[in-house]
Amino acid sequence: MQYNPDTGGKFKIGMNTYRVFGFWETLKEIILYLLSQKPDDDFDKKYGVMTSGVTESSEAGIADETARSLAVGYVPSRELVIRHILTNTTRGLDLSQYSFIDLGCGKGRTLIVAAQLPFKEVIGVELSPLHCDVASANIDRYLSDVKNPVLCRNVRVCCVNAADFEFPDADLLIYMYRPFLGPIFKNVADNMRRFQADTGRRVLIAYSCPNEEVMLEEYAGFVKRTEYQVISMDYSWNLWECRAVSAGPLIQHGHSPAAVRSPRSVAPPVTTTSLPS
Repeated sequence: MQYNPDTGGKFKIGMNTYRVFGFWETLKEIILYLLSQKPDDDFDKKYGVMTSGVTESSEAGIADETARSLAVGYVPSRELVIRHILTNTTRGLDLSQYSFIDLGCGKGRTLIVAAQLPFKEVIGVELSPLHCDVASANIDRYLSDVKNPVLCRNVRVCCVNAADFEFPDADLLIYMYRPFLGPIFKNVADNMRRFQADTGRRVLIAYSCPNEEVMLEEYAGFVKRTEYQVISMDYSWNLWECRAVSAGPLIQHGHSPAAVRSPRSVAPPVTTTSLPS
């Protein structure tokens, strides 16, 4: 992802921001960006849940000191951004065959949006027991309100380190909003690659605020399908696909990954909105 774009790159970023937010929201985003402020939204009021607020990882009740140091504090995603990502990553997919998994689900905001699509199941994975309790309560509250739109009722939250989570035997759309760093991210990437190689299932990764994307770029078996950069790094995202390769170490940065599919893992390309070239 280009962090110091030229004039042409800045124009593309502005247009991408417009596509996500529309004119007035984009104008507001630019002003807030210049003022270094975060926008408010009405998500909780609209759905009768409690997903707002910022929590540092040191305040999230995580007992494991190492895991706590590699976790990233909780900041809820914008609903507009979540919807934009899901619209572009699910187009053309039979969602009844896909498990949606939010690694680092926090208080469950993305799970609520995902439940509005016909996934086979929606799973949140969260290390913080405090956030797990809040997310579970939010899901129960959301699903019990008949006014809320629901197309998937098979929604659950797992309180576990993402590196220890066992993926269900289904095609996967994995969502990550800057959930963790370093060794945990590497272990999760290892698990994705191993799962795909063992099962032949399709594994798509929607990675928002991709601050560890270089690790995927250096890993054999991960192919970037889409990059979407907007005015704030928090709302930029890219789509990756994990493809079967023989087990091997990290490749050197700058070399092309040796992505070789097994016959049963062949799948048509994802149709998404990419950055203009």
